[in-house]
Amino acid sequence: MNKLRCGAGAFGLLLIAAVASAQTSTLNGRVANDKGGVIANAEVSLFNLPTAPMPNMPNMPMPAAPTPVKTGASAANGAFSLTQIPPGQYVLQVDAPGFARSSQEITIPNSQTIAITLDALDLPGQESASTQSATDAQALAARIAELEKKVKDLEATTVLSEPETRTKKIEVYVDKNGNQYDQPTPGTKKEIQYQRERVYRRQNIADKIQEALDDQKDKSVSVGVSAAVAVQSTVQSMGETAPPDGHTYELASADVVFTAKVAQNTIFFADLVGLTGPPPDPEVGGLSLLNSFTSRLTGQNILNLREAWVRTELFRQRLAISAGRLDLTNYFDRNVAANDEFTQFLSDALTNNQALGLAVNGVGAVGVFDPKNGFQFKAGFQQSNLFATNLNESIFSLAEVDYLARPRGLAEGNYRLWVRADNSPREGSLQHYRKAVGVSIDQKLNDNLTLFARYGFGRVDLGRMGFYSGGFQVQKRFVVNPGDAWAMGYAKTNIPSFGSEDLVEGYYNFRLSERLRFSFHLAHVVESRPGVKSVGFFVPGIRFQVAF
Repeated sequence: MNKLRCGAGAFGLLLIAAVASAQTSTLNGRVANDKGGVIANAEVSLFNLPTAPMPNMPNMPMPAAPTPVKTGASAANGAFSLTQIPPGQYVLQVDAPGFARSSQEITIPNSQTIAITLDALDLPGQESASTQSATDAQALAARIAELEKKVKDLEATTVLSEPETRTKKIEVYVDKNGNQYDQPTPGTKKEIQYQRERVYRRQNIADKIQEALDDQKDKSVSVGVSAAVAVQSTVQSMGETAPPDGHTYELASADVVFTAKVAQNTIFFADLVGLTGPPPDPEVGGLSLLNSFTSRLTGQNILNLREAWVRTELFRQRLAISAGRLDLTNYFDRNVAANDEFTQFLSDALTNNQALGLAVNGVGAVGVFDPKNGFQFKAGFQQSNLFATNLNESIFSLAEVDYLARPRGLAEGNYRLWVRADNSPREGSLQHYRKAVGVSIDQKLNDNLTLFARYGFGRVDLGRMGFYSGGFQVQKRFVVNPGDAWAMGYAKTNIPSFGSEDLVEGYYNFRLSERLRFSFHLAHVVESRPGVKSVGFFVPGIRFQVAF
């Protein structure tokens, strides 16, 4: 009977030992320096993962220094092994003389061999062990003195930042008496609280200076300048001899742009432009401008205010509202390949949709809503009459829907549909509202080739108009310089009661530098009037443009 009891006891002890062994693990690792050499006698310690301090509990004593769960040392080959570790989250800490401490969070059980790399301390005056002993008192004193000097230099070149207020979200557990705990406790209810604290950051003086310069830049006014000169000639190709035949024209334009940040998500913008020199349009007398520099401006040899407005962005920058003196063609009927008279086509018929009918820039407002899903919705109004006596006269109202599409197998394209209403009275008619509708499309076929097209119809000053244009732009292929571009376009303008115009233009734009461009242009225009023989002109030209 006693033998049976002894056997049962022994079996129980073995069972307990087996269960205990199954619930603990061994952690193996190896310690080396940053060059791969092993480090012997490194002190290896395993600590429980520390818990966060209890918030809102003043007069609490500071916690005692943590006691390691397991300790050990690396062998001559750098290997170490810590045994009988219960499962859980721990911090593994490794120290060795002359090396920076290594600390990392690990999870037990862990079947991998942990590789620990210790970085040598970069102490001033430190030499290799073969030439200087670390226990040399004079060398140690020299190192300490050098470190003290570096600390003083650091203090002399750093400053405290302006105080920053930070908000921290915390979870607390509150009982019925208002006592707060940082862990779930019987009789408590979880609450979310927010704590504010003012903190200072130590900054390098150079960083502080740069921060001040950036702040000053945000408060300053940015100025940009763009200037262009276009030289054009007219050579008659058909019809009875007309005065423009063989004439040469030169028109210079200079824009000075001012931009300033006036508040959060709010900017001020102004564009002053000066024009001088004769363009070909007064002599040719076409339905559209052969030089678009003068479009929607009032005169030459004077300073024109093209635009001056304030824009603010709301609702996480999804809605932008601009108000002031506007050029609505900067918002409506835009086109990637045919929109800028300074870098693309010179002719206004290939820069703007003639059915828009805008005569001059004027006071107004426009809103652009971008829901960040490929669509954009725009609406705005602008007064387009210099002699209007109130805002009820000569108001052009525009609305547009844009869609950024990516058709299968093609690059991105822009598709725009707009409508326009103009309450300017028509001569000899009591009808005040003149309406028009149009589309603008630009579609990239690939990274090099873009197709574009416009269409519009409606009433303008001269009567009912039909308009369409189209063409292509080539970049990066069949060019002299990587930044060059060239394009061809055709435009048809028809007003049955007045006449029609057919225009073809091609250009090659050289990008000579980041700020300088030079382009060749060749256009052919045919003007037709009822009962009169059509007249045609070739219009060669060159354009210089600089921007900075």
